[in-house]
Amino acid sequence: MVAGLGLLIVTAVLGFLLYEALRGNHLPPDVRLSVDSVARTGNGYLVKITAVNDGGSTAEGVIIEGQLKNGSDLVERSETTLDYLPPRSKKKAGLFFMKDPRQFELQVRPFGYEEP
Repeated sequence: MVAGLGLLIVTAVLGFLLYEALRGNHLPPDVRLSVDSVARTGNGYLVKITAVNDGGSTAEGVIIEGQLKNGSDLVERSETTLDYLPPRSKKKAGLFFMKDPRQFELQVRPFGYEEP
């Protein structure tokens, strides 16, 4: 009985993996960013960000860029890199700035990625 249950579980897992390989979501990464908070640090300010990959493929080396703008003038720029962002997952990151991001227009965007 236990061997039969084990065989059923292994068969179900293999079936699921085969289904994902043949019919799974093969869309490119779709990285969405949201700003969680801004905090003062000893050396400036930290902007905490959540990155979500709504796509069907993994993104490696995701570059996240943040800009502080005053109208059309660029005041300050910061970037960070997420090593690995699997499909349908999320990760936290942070950007450091010398100036207070709450005093300016803060723009964050995914800047690029690599395919694994």
